Amino acid sequence: MNSIRNIGAGFVGQLLQAVVGFVSRTVFINYLAVEYLGINGLFSSILSILSLTELGIGTAFVYSLYKPLAEKNKQAIATIMRLYKKVYVSIGLAVFIIGLCVIPFLNQIVEEKPVTVVEDLSLLYLFFLFNTASTYFFSYKTALLNADQRNYVVAVNYAAFYIVQNIIQIIVLVVSQNFIYYLVTQLILQFLGNVTISFIVDKMYPFLKEFKKEKIDKVIKSQIISNAKATFLIRVGGVMVNNTDNIIINYFSGLVLLGYMSNYTMLIGLLSTFISQVFTNISASIAQVNAIESQEKQYEIFNMVNLANFWIYGFCSICIIILMNDFITLWVGEDFTLPLSIAVMLAINFFMVGMQNAIWTFKTTYGYFNEGKYLVILTAILNLAFSFTLGHWYGLLGILLATALSRLVTNFWYDPYIVFKLGLKIPPIVYLKKFLIYIGVISFAGALTYYLALFCDFSILINLIVKAILCLLIPNLIIILFYRKTPEFAKVTQTFMASYYSITKKIKKN
Repeated sequence: MNSIRNIGAGFVGQLLQAVVGFVSRTVFINYLAVEYLGINGLFSSILSILSLTELGIGTAFVYSLYKPLAEKNKQAIATIMRLYKKVYVSIGLAVFIIGLCVIPFLNQIVEEKPVTVVEDLSLLYLFFLFNTASTYFFSYKTALLNADQRNYVVAVNYAAFYIVQNIIQIIVLVVSQNFIYYLVTQLILQFLGNVTISFIVDKMYPFLKEFKKEKIDKVIKSQIISNAKATFLIRVGGVMVNNTDNIIINYFSGLVLLGYMSNYTMLIGLLSTFISQVFTNISASIAQVNAIESQEKQYEIFNMVNLANFWIYGFCSICIIILMNDFITLWVGEDFTLPLSIAVMLAINFFMVGMQNAIWTFKTTYGYFNEGKYLVILTAILNLAFSFTLGHWYGLLGILLATALSRLVTNFWYDPYIVFKLGLKIPPIVYLKKFLIYIGVISFAGALTYYLALFCDFSILINLIVKAILCLLIPNLIIILFYRKTPEFAKVTQTFMASYYSITKKIKKN
């Protein structure tokens, strides 16, 4: 029930945020130079790399909370959270201090400051740094709500402050056209949002202030440390793969192309955030299934989640290829569009990451943190090597291709191997066969949709509408026709309808 409530709240919250955020980005583009978009993406990537200081310990702490929450062991929860707080306060301070050390190198990172950017780069960077570092003083409490399947509380709080923040930022840009005021608004509202969620957690879990003299169980502490070491390496690899592209794009092509690219990544980010609501909010439920159900039941649930995963990400990937450039043209103009090959590579990377969702969810809830921990470092090294090589030859397309290749030859095959071999205890070849069929089905659906979309020769708005209808009908019909007789399809549709009726019933009640 909590999973359904979490997903419903997450979707509604994300929809509202998407609308307001989209309007805010439109105003941003119209009132500030495109180089500011590049700065936004560049500094965000730098600080994402600094977040390695977090060591991936958050995942280890969340995993350690599942059992005491299920057993309602207040003392264990309180002692884990107390340690969590100490660690995260230290991390926040470390991020801020290390972040300050980057300032002397900003002129090397941005070799030629654009004339359209009048503010001092160091001052702009400090706003981003403080915003990032301050979140660590509160985010450990958010983790408790997530582990306790109460993500809806986080979703509602975050959506409320995000909407208010963007409305004020829109007003600030229209009135002043000042990027500093824009960042000050963001800093204040995000800080207030974090303080509010901290207050809510204190009220919902008053026992957290108890057991101040009790120490955390040594077995639990040892498990957290062990898992944190493994997730640190996973986090290093993830950040180096996902957050270095903007820095490399800036190196080869500059802030203007990075600004154009940021519109594409923002739209794809909105899609990813919407979809992640499902998989984030079912993690705790899957953890319970893996803990108490038979392997046959676990495999049944995996197949259901994996089909839903393929359906959602496959459909959205086709939409990215067919609709993205037309949407950008209608939204901010043809000058902001990139070649179709870029949209294709973005869709491929989006699909590859998305298809790992079911695997990662099961791998994490099984507690397989140490398996494959060194492989992600290889992924990161290969990504950097491929990016600089292919980026030199093919520019932006090469950098995106490098990301896909580095994933393909490492964790893209190894993580499914671990889940099937150790967790589900089923030959991994079973997963590979299903995955290859998925690729065949979605490739056929995408090719057919693209071919029919070529006949659209109307105004840009009519083209977009007709192509959107094609994307909605063709891929979904092909998937339904191909999988309609499978057990996992029946389970997916049954679960969807149950969720739909539950959510609509709640809305009518309220």
